[in-house]
Amino acid sequence: MDKPDCKYGADCYQKNPAHKEKYRHPPQTAAERSPAKAKQPSPSSSTKRNSDQSVDHSEALEEVKRCKRPPTPEKDNDNVEENDKSHEYYGMTRQRYTLPEVPMDVGLMSDIYDPQIEFSKKEEYKELCGDSKMFIKHKFLVDMPSCFDAMWAFCRSKNEEKPGEVFDKLGLRLVGPFDVMAKKFKDAKIHEPGDYLRHWRFYYDPPEFQTILVKKDSGVHYGYWRDQPDDTSGLVALNNVNKGCEFKIIGENIFDAVIHFLENEVTTTPFNKASVAAMKKSLEDWAKSNDIKLKANDKQKVRSKQVVCKTFHKAGIVVPFDRKKELGYRELLESDANLKKILSQFDRINNTADKAEFDTAMSQLQPIVTGAFIAVDECDFGTALELAIDLFCHGTKNLHDVMKPLFVTAYSMLQRPQYIAIIKSHLEDRRQGTDLDLLKK
Repeated sequence: MDKPDCKYGADCYQKNPAHKEKYRHPPQTAAERSPAKAKQPSPSSSTKRNSDQSVDHSEALEEVKRCKRPPTPEKDNDNVEENDKSHEYYGMTRQRYTLPEVPMDVGLMSDIYDPQIEFSKKEEYKELCGDSKMFIKHKFLVDMPSCFDAMWAFCRSKNEEKPGEVFDKLGLRLVGPFDVMAKKFKDAKIHEPGDYLRHWRFYYDPPEFQTILVKKDSGVHYGYWRDQPDDTSGLVALNNVNKGCEFKIIGENIFDAVIHFLENEVTTTPFNKASVAAMKKSLEDWAKSNDIKLKANDKQKVRSKQVVCKTFHKAGIVVPFDRKKELGYRELLESDANLKKILSQFDRINNTADKAEFDTAMSQLQPIVTGAFIAVDECDFGTALELAIDLFCHGTKNLHDVMKPLFVTAYSMLQRPQYIAIIKSHLEDRRQGTDLDLLKK
């Protein structure tokens, strides 16, 4: 049976076998391929189609009928093509159901994706709130010592409904990670990551210190001291921000911290004297029944041997140090006394308005900074950390840009990246005062 010729001839783009069976595809002659023979509109015809002209759409309709419809997952669950991600349609291979990669800064797409991202954040936040340990690790970047859970258990034994308020009447408040245990973050506003790292972080608190207890209406606060982010030794230290930058290691667990408060910091009156004594005895009995040693100093002795220098905050820093090879730390180019004199010049300088004075003061400080970086190049990482801590403890904000590279370099070399995040967020918003509760923002 003779088949009609396809109008495209041998150059037909169709790959469908059914089309090839219905139509012949003879090669075109030279005359047919000639542009001169191309079909031209007649002079008498107008731009509009005449009423007696008709267009035959039958061929196109037949092709549409034969074309396979892409299966939709919602309606074609039994379609064999559902799992065929590389099915061919007229010789074209296509991948189905794949979202295009679109930059998130494209306005229209951000309108689509932003609500989804916000929803994901909220769901992740809810999940974290259901696991206190994960929340603390995720938001504060540290693990808590075992005595932390023991103290919370003690508080629950005293007040099951509001364990976080057990010491309130004595003027002591549980804060920081204890706010997580008390579910205070459950319905709180979702903040930026840096905000959590600044939660109850006082002006002179270095990354190694995390506040857990505060004396009401004062600058006195207690916290865990970690020389490394994964340190769970439970060492606790004390600082009064109103008196300066000095810290003192006062115990080896949080029970030591509370007892230190009851013995040295609590405001005793005839009305609360009995309550203070009763609370102290309860803490001692609980600690004894749970094998928690009070006022021990074994860990403190071990740490004191590892301290390479005291720094301005007096708690000292611990870094890997080979004493035989003298590798890991070297002294700064200036003594503490001379360094304090140099830094005092910056107290009266505005580094933006008084650039000339700032540059003059920096001419004395720069050799010390350069020496610290040279020490890093020779694997004495502790030197850069000491100088960074000293600049931080001096407290002048116009030195933040000087100390930040020292902190980043030292913590990077010491493999303490969590402290880089903490110090960066702290320097971005280093607040004075004692009202440092993120939940009030």
